Amino acid sequence: MTAPLTLAETADLVGRSRHVELSFFARLGERAPRCDGAAAVVYLAGASRAHGFRAGLLEELLPVADGLGPAAALSGSPGEGFEELLDVLAGPGEDAEILDALVGVAYPAMAAAYAEHLAAAGSPSGTEVRRTLRRVLADLEAVAAEGRELAPGGGRSARAARARTLLEAAGGPFGPLRRPA
Repeated sequence: MTAPLTLAETADLVGRSRHVELSFFARLGERAPRCDGAAAVVYLAGASRAHGFRAGLLEELLPVADGLGPAAALSGSPGEGFEELLDVLAGPGEDAEILDALVGVAYPAMAAAYAEHLAAAGSPSGTEVRRTLRRVLADLEAVAAEGRELAPGGGRSARAARARTLLEAAGGPFGPLRRPA
């Protein structure tokens, strides 16, 4: 069993998760109109909006106190390789490969990371965190299920393999559950 996260660890992980969601919101929103097929345009635009929605839910979890600063100050990149991952998932290329990497690799990795965070939010003070993470997971699964209809490849494309390698090197889409001290 994973030890419950501290308040500081929770704030750090929520901040990194929010950063990822906001980054996906921006990059997929930029990529959507450049897709070749109408179905991919509609899917990526909707996925982008869903990332923005989840970022808003996560922002509500960030601690508010004098001296902490705005939510943006608490939201940081999960680590090295994240920008390259964004390029793999939303850069130029075939729609089918982008969807395969996103739906077949990135979304399952995000779901697993959110589930791990949910399991580590075990203290009584983590009630709101758990409730929000369940909402985030439900929304992510709905978006992923819609995507699987368009990209049934299951993460087997070369782009998906590259995304998988980058995610493994980073310790997951949000980095490790706890950052090393």
